[in-house]
Amino acid sequence: MSGRGYHSRVVTHGPATTSPRVLVVDDDPVIRSTVAELLLDEGYDVDQAADGAEGLQLVFRSVPDVIVLDLMMPVLDGWAFVDRCRSVPEASEVPIVVMSATHSLHESAERLHAMGVRAVVAKPFDVDALIAIVQRYAPLAA
Repeated sequence: MSGRGYHSRVVTHGPATTSPRVLVVDDDPVIRSTVAELLLDEGYDVDQAADGAEGLQLVFRSVPDVIVLDLMMPVLDGWAFVDRCRSVPEASEVPIVVMSATHSLHESAERLHAMGVRAVVAKPFDVDALIAIVQRYAPLAA
């Protein structure tokens, strides 16, 4: 898998399904693909973007049900992504889950919540906890 510029639309079921779609935006290809695979295994459809600018292009094309977003990225960081995403009426209420390894994440959480971010997860993250957060905002059909 290549790094920057990589994105994919991965559909795990036939065309008749209505699985929630999650957009994973992270500049680290290992983390991005790991999170995508975990969500695919759970039954989600997943789009991937290597930075915030690419992620916004995907949001403009088709608004996802949930966005899992890294905070510190090149080109367009998570802060700017959230700000721009919230200015798009169709995407203004999409749940955003921020994942970050920044040392000031605890201090940043209050500001992120004020910007409309629903959850903040520290890297390294607990897989089950991340999946549970995504499921809270985009439940899978029983």
